Amino acid sequence: MQKFRLLMNSKFAIELSKNLVYHERSKHIDTRYHYIRECVSDGIAEVDHVSTDRQLADILTKPLGRIKFVVMHQQLGVSDVCHD
Repeated sequence: MQKFRLLMNSKFAIELSKNLVYHERSKHIDTRYHYIRECVSDGIAEVDHVSTDRQLADILTKPLGRIKFVVMHQQLGVSDVCHD
């Protein structure tokens, strides 16, 4: 399997994926969500931090103001398709 990289803005989620130190605080998390932790420990995934301002996934998951939407839209490389 090819190694993949995840960019997250949650430092807790990153630490949880790399280390079981937070186990007591995360007991309530269903075991099926620990898949990423397994991928990191197996060397299949790499998890890095990205600031909230640079999190391009926000355009798909959050309501954004017009300016931020347009900036992220351009950063993703999405272009308008004109139909004649």
